[in-house]
Amino acid sequence: MTEFIDDVDDAYAWADVIVCRSGALTVSEVSAAGLAAIFIPYPHKDRQQALNADYLVDAGAAKMIEQNVLSVDALHEMLADLGREELLQMAIESRKAAKVSADKVVAEAIQALTK
Repeated sequence: MTEFIDDVDDAYAWADVIVCRSGALTVSEVSAAGLAAIFIPYPHKDRQQALNADYLVDAGAAKMIEQNVLSVDALHEMLADLGREELLQMAIESRKAAKVSADKVVAEAIQALTK
């Protein structure tokens, strides 16, 4: 476990599961990398990060622990309960949920508006 990773691409390449916050870009990166995830959303009053995490949780690609119930024991239990097959299925679902061509969709929408 580390507080900060300089080379996130390398870490994503060898990770079986990632435990992280669930900011919009992080959720997008996790999905594009096809990783299983355990999200711990930052407890904003409007639950932005929880809503971001819901996208992959609902897809079967991630689990979520709210910070108010987070403990070493809760995280350990969640990790211990994740078997190899479940992690693989979560990774598959994560990759399927990725919107890797979102830039193209946005560009086409903007282009259509300018015509």
